[in-house]
Amino acid sequence: MHRYLIWIVFVIMLGACSTPTATLPTSAPAPAAAPPAASSSPTPSIAASATIQPSSTAEATALPTIIPTMVPTATQLATATLEPYPELAQFTIEALRKRRYGQGQIEIVRVLEQAASFTRYLIAYPSDGLRITGMLNRPRGAGPFPVVILNHGYYPLDVYQTGNGTRVAADYLAARGFLTLSPDFRSHAGSDDAPNTFRAGHVIDTLNLIPLAQQLADAQPGKLLMWGHSNGGAITAKAITISDQIAAALIYSPASSNITEDYQFRAERWQARQNQPPGRRSGVIDTLTTEFPVTPDQAPDLYTRLSPLPYAADVDARVLIIWGDQDATVPRKWPEDVYTALKNTGKDVEFTIYPGQPHSFTTAGNAQYLPQMVTFFQAAR
Repeated sequence: MHRYLIWIVFVIMLGACSTPTATLPTSAPAPAAAPPAASSSPTPSIAASATIQPSSTAEATALPTIIPTMVPTATQLATATLEPYPELAQFTIEALRKRRYGQGQIEIVRVLEQAASFTRYLIAYPSDGLRITGMLNRPRGAGPFPVVILNHGYYPLDVYQTGNGTRVAADYLAARGFLTLSPDFRSHAGSDDAPNTFRAGHVIDTLNLIPLAQQLADAQPGKLLMWGHSNGGAITAKAITISDQIAAALIYSPASSNITEDYQFRAERWQARQNQPPGRRSGVIDTLTTEFPVTPDQAPDLYTRLSPLPYAADVDARVLIIWGDQDATVPRKWPEDVYTALKNTGKDVEFTIYPGQPHSFTTAGNAQYLPQMVTFFQAAR
């Protein structure tokens, strides 16, 4: 028994004095790939394990092998938790707020129409390396003019033409002294084709247009105005949480600003299209898996950070939300969610419901809301 105790003490002393012959490898996080000017977070690498060999004595061979554990840093733990899909983090509201926008300038392609009180032009401008087309209405006169960007709603690609969905409001505004720009968005009309991941591509196209519009010689200096219908309303709801260069925004019958809810709506609509005969499936903007590479169940935290509603406190713009109570496409909940989020954070927001009006207002509905729009925008100049 005494000899056994001596042997245990000897082993403990030997383990304490032995010097490892292998060094721990250095592990550095590798940055995740991201497009130019977009923010991305590093992806932590998995540290390799190192085996420490004891000294070469007969007694030491009985020691167990020691494998040290590489403890991740707090940053690595946070990154692993918050960015399970780091390549998709570039589309979150936080990441879009960190980007730079407005490289290049607006090109006047040609005159489309000479109206009595304004000239309509086809334009093009750069957005993340893409050439995006659109419509510009310039009022007659010397200017400078207050600027309004108008964001159109959903159209099948084989149907959409420049100005669809925005022409009525744009013409009404231009006839009253507003310079208007209506982007076609990527993959629409003469624009370059590109994915619209999480529907953020169209938001980026809008944000890239803001500083370019402000640089126009005929533009009134300072912040501009924004209008959006349906999908364009959801784009506008995102834009006001990202850009501080929007003085006032009119959000008209918007698609859902809860991106999980938006995914569910689009998944149902996409599935309905797949059930149609092949000849009637043309014009779909993107397949569901292209627009939404992961589902809300796979990335619930990511979907929260894609949505503008949690960022309502960051909105600087005055907001007017309108909706018709006969809208068969957009339920009242969707515009009301935006209104509630803004109201709860103390923002200047109004919500007007138009009785009897469908998703796109009738001539009678336009006769009511268009004057309200002009009054609203004039007050924000």
